[in-house]
Amino acid sequence: MVHADENKLIRAPIACILGHIDHGKTSLLDYIRGTVVQQREAAGITQHIGASYFPTEDIKEFLKKSKQEFADKEIKLPGLLIIDTPGHSAFMNLRKRGGAVADIAILVIDVMSGTMPITWESVRILKEKKTPFIIAANKIDRISGWKSNKDADFLDTYKKQKPLVRDYLEEKLLQIIGNFLEEGFKGIDRYDRIKDFTKKIAIVPTSAKSGEGISTLLMVLMGLVQQYLTKNLKFSEGPAKGVVLEVKREKGQGTTMDVLIYDGIIKKGDEFIVGGLEKPIKSKVRALFMPKPLDEIRDPRQRFDSEDVISAAAGIKILAPNIEDVVAGSPFKAIGDPSEEENVYNEIEEEVQAIRIKTDKAGVVLKADTLGSLEALGNHFSKNGVNISIADIGPIKKGDIINANIVKEFDPYHAVVLGFNVPILPEAQEQAYKDNIRIFTNNVIYRLLEEYIEYSEIRRAEDTAKGLSELIMPAKLQMFPEFIFRSSNPAVFGVRVEGGTVKQKVSLITSKGKKVRRISQIQDRGKNIEKAEKDDEVAISIRGIEIGKDIEKDETLFVYVPESHVRQLMDKFLNELTTDQKDVLREYIQLMRKVNHPWWGM
Repeated sequence: MVHADENKLIRAPIACILGHIDHGKTSLLDYIRGTVVQQREAAGITQHIGASYFPTEDIKEFLKKSKQEFADKEIKLPGLLIIDTPGHSAFMNLRKRGGAVADIAILVIDVMSGTMPITWESVRILKEKKTPFIIAANKIDRISGWKSNKDADFLDTYKKQKPLVRDYLEEKLLQIIGNFLEEGFKGIDRYDRIKDFTKKIAIVPTSAKSGEGISTLLMVLMGLVQQYLTKNLKFSEGPAKGVVLEVKREKGQGTTMDVLIYDGIIKKGDEFIVGGLEKPIKSKVRALFMPKPLDEIRDPRQRFDSEDVISAAAGIKILAPNIEDVVAGSPFKAIGDPSEEENVYNEIEEEVQAIRIKTDKAGVVLKADTLGSLEALGNHFSKNGVNISIADIGPIKKGDIINANIVKEFDPYHAVVLGFNVPILPEAQEQAYKDNIRIFTNNVIYRLLEEYIEYSEIRRAEDTAKGLSELIMPAKLQMFPEFIFRSSNPAVFGVRVEGGTVKQKVSLITSKGKKVRRISQIQDRGKNIEKAEKDDEVAISIRGIEIGKDIEKDETLFVYVPESHVRQLMDKFLNELTTDQKDVLREYIQLMRKVNHPWWGM
């Protein structure tokens, strides 16, 4: 068991395994758990809630089986705590203020399938939390012609493969390396080719089936932590700090919490404060539980062991009263001294409220299942330029639809409700139909974002097209004095479109500010056309004017754009105009200010 140790200087590092579904995360962990435990009758090895703890001596016994020189390496770490996250969404709950709970992560990638969408979702979360990681390029045993060597070090088994088989593995690894370089990672390579592990991400080829490369993975992992990350492993003898992984009801026990303790000591009878749905919750530890060694984490076959004292790092189950409204992903802190209670309460309240966004901005309404998910969701949406008006935990309710409807008055494109891993209550569905509010739900963040952005862009494009179609567009025309086909009734003459777009039925104005009547028709080679654009040379006809009397033969003409249309073009649609349309519009504004409209202050 992991109890308090007065001589403990550093705690066990916390490592997470994550990656795309079916790439072998669970198999890899099961292999590590199973083979290491076989070395010494499970002595000292404890599987916590959502975690497996391996003392260093047991790991060294396993390493010796693979390669004697591994076992001879000096390992100063007390052990290794591996967090078993069923998916990247669960990993989001491994959060703490000012950094990540995990000291390092193992990103599992099927070497045959390569990177997948969830791979990149996992990578993005690791980058956000600034968690260093190594890559397990798993399932090398599936390479055609691969000859497995049980539990072998990777380089030892690699050298025994035929040249064609080695070349195929190299090709697959290069594809993974290429994908990461395309995503902006500056350095990534096979572990044995890296000199500075602080500058490059290491890839360790593995097989969770034969055990090849697993000892190598453990050695690289522990070596990295020991060399570069021990400053993060300072152990405190103070009150426990942790994060809630899950809240659930247990048969015969009531509501319990699965908590990862990353620092300090937790004792039976300790009072603690934890984040709740409405406000922080104070409670008291009635019992501390751990499953028996090797018992299945999420469906234990045997009763849990009850403990009196547990020290970090550990995954534990806590039985306590009044914790029904505790939120997964929320901070957990034991109260060491009653005088510190208020400070602890305020710290947790401040941390939770910082994630539950409530602003006056016109933005989307976000709902998520846990605090960790909400934090990751908010970060991702904000980084992609999406405003957030309200971000909170729990199912999508009627009030969320009402809030989105309020946003509609300020910005219709943000008037949506987005849910991550949450249900939609019937009353919310009914209100959304009534208020015409779109609801999007997904259990993958980037897909949720993509769906919303696609919807928003289509809405904007439709509204822009409609808005622009209702406005008179700017255009500048130059008359050809040699192409006056008729002087009047109607006047028909040739022009060149210097810039912008000219359509039928628009009025014209001269460069001196004199109004001209509307264009009746536009013709190109004797055929009527709806509009003419930059560099087009066309004939136009205007009724009720006489060339030489009302306008000269070589006038520069502008489409007359009403002041209200100019304002809309400048304020709402400027980015939709072409460069020449913008140039003509600005020239037209200067003309109007100069000749008769000094109040055109665009």
